[in-house]
Amino acid sequence: MSFISKHWGFSLAVVAPAALVLIVLAGLQYRWSNQVSEATSVRLADSLRMSMIDWHLDLFRNLAEICLTMRASPEVIPREDLNRYVRGYQEWKRAAAYPELVANLYVVESEDGIRFRVLRLNPSRQQFEPDTGGKSVAVLRRALEQQAGKLLGAGSGGGSADADSRSAGAGVGVADQYYRVGDPLAGWQFEPSLPALVRPVLHSVVRSKPASPMGHAVDWIIIELNTEAIRNRLLPDLAHRYFQGTHGLDYEVMVAAKGEEQTPIYSTSPTAGSLVDADATMDIFGLPRQKTGAPLYFFHEPSAERGGDASVGATWFPVLNAGTDTGGWQLTVGHRGQSHGAFVTEMRRRDLSIGFGALLVLAISTTLVIISSTRAQRLARVQMDFVATVSHELRTPLAVISSAADNLADGVAAGRQQSMEYGSIIKKQARQLIEMVEQILLFRATRSGQHRYHLAPLQVSDVIAAALANAAALIQISRCRVEQRIAAGLPQITGDFSALVQCLQNLVSNAVKYGGEARWIGIEAWLGTAQESRKEVLISVADRGVGIQESDLPHIFEPFYRSPSVRAAQIHGTGLGLPLARSIAEAMKGRLEVESAPGQGSKFTLHLPCADEPAAGSNNNVDGEATGGHPQTVGADRSAASRIPSA
Repeated sequence: MSFISKHWGFSLAVVAPAALVLIVLAGLQYRWSNQVSEATSVRLADSLRMSMIDWHLDLFRNLAEICLTMRASPEVIPREDLNRYVRGYQEWKRAAAYPELVANLYVVESEDGIRFRVLRLNPSRQQFEPDTGGKSVAVLRRALEQQAGKLLGAGSGGGSADADSRSAGAGVGVADQYYRVGDPLAGWQFEPSLPALVRPVLHSVVRSKPASPMGHAVDWIIIELNTEAIRNRLLPDLAHRYFQGTHGLDYEVMVAAKGEEQTPIYSTSPTAGSLVDADATMDIFGLPRQKTGAPLYFFHEPSAERGGDASVGATWFPVLNAGTDTGGWQLTVGHRGQSHGAFVTEMRRRDLSIGFGALLVLAISTTLVIISSTRAQRLARVQMDFVATVSHELRTPLAVISSAADNLADGVAAGRQQSMEYGSIIKKQARQLIEMVEQILLFRATRSGQHRYHLAPLQVSDVIAAALANAAALIQISRCRVEQRIAAGLPQITGDFSALVQCLQNLVSNAVKYGGEARWIGIEAWLGTAQESRKEVLISVADRGVGIQESDLPHIFEPFYRSPSVRAAQIHGTGLGLPLARSIAEAMKGRLEVESAPGQGSKFTLHLPCADEPAAGSNNNVDGEATGGHPQTVGADRSAASRIPSA
């Protein structure tokens, strides 16, 4: 009991801190995983935001290069030579990365906002010519009329209180209101329906009719963009430049007219029309968000469905017809395969699975180490008990041999008869020692798989008779009564004769040692049926002795095990008899079972397959060739000193 108490005390001392450490590690792992997921979500959102801003800046640079070449002053000036626009266009085309980006260049002249004169640049002749078709500009007519009326109305009202400004023309006030003075890109607007970039230019005019209410006119510079060049050159290059990963595009990119359900202008998504998992959006054209009081860039809070989605509000080139629902173009970006939120959630689950898996492996390893150490301690204790038991078992024969040898050497024995008695004693004790050593060596051979058995058909009665003959002296000394009930006509069994005899002899020896005051041994053999519906012979050895405690039943077939009650009663044994008997039974492709109750005795039943039945399973230690007979039966002349100790 002290060993068990120490064992459980040691286990608790190791398990409790280990379990506490694992729980703390699991909690920290969960907490750190959440923090890493949040940081990753923010980092991905920031990275996406910067990629979209860089994308937008690059697009703006390509469009702004065109506009900067049309350097017309925003103030009211006389109509200038149109050749300056031709020179600016040629200058841009020579240096542009995408010279095919401009489809047409128009100048629309109008004095009253109603009648328009459309001039279109002829690239081959490098001059503006009247455009008779005017299909592209016709799309802008209503918007141009509204814008012209707005500008002329502002001009008539005068936008500046300065006298010099009024003398120079009301257009100075218009410039202050409509343009950002000093900004060369001021006044440019985007028309998504063509698409085109449009800019008004105010000119002072001399009227023949003094009743004319206005002293200036509105001209329009229209840069019609090539949709195919935007779709097939510019937007794909920008997408791969700013959303490219190591294995292709990391994001699905789509550019479409805002608020319209139609085929997008450009999309990398296999499902054209929309991105199911859109992580961020950006208005490409339109008034900057500062106009409405909102910040330039803002981000939505992360959500469970979409993660850190961003809506970027950086826009340039106000939309010409800003009153419509379209409001320009919109950039939509979504992570390829799944949204940012789903990606971060999946990564968090994977990290948690790996972390908790590592902790589980650590817990299992710790448990296995504790179990192994416990078993090692128990095995060491059992081995020490075995050494003590064997030493005790060896002491008595050796003492008898030593005493008899001393008597013979000292001449105590007188005459031939007494010398023969001393010789017989030495012989019996020596044989007991030899058989004890042989049993230990046999057990080692069976456990290591080195022992070979020779199977042959055997008669059950012959095996039982040989076992009883070998144990006859022990039975006689113990004054035990043996009852046999062997069914008639039993079939032959297949096995190794010497091994089966030793197996039954160990069971008989156990029955003698633990039979108690009843001094009765019952041996029975009968034909039965195994679970696989094959015939088998059952041989049982029973006693009416002390029995086996229920707590000891799971351990009686373990090597070196001897119950505390047996050790307290000082019953001789090595703890190898029953393990060796079970090993032999299993080598014969059978099994050994036990039934016992404290105070009611024990019954060991050996199940062996019949010779004419196929045996289930196989055993590498069995020689399958029949010998045609069996070895010599160990005769009944063995004395009581020749018994094999058992558990």
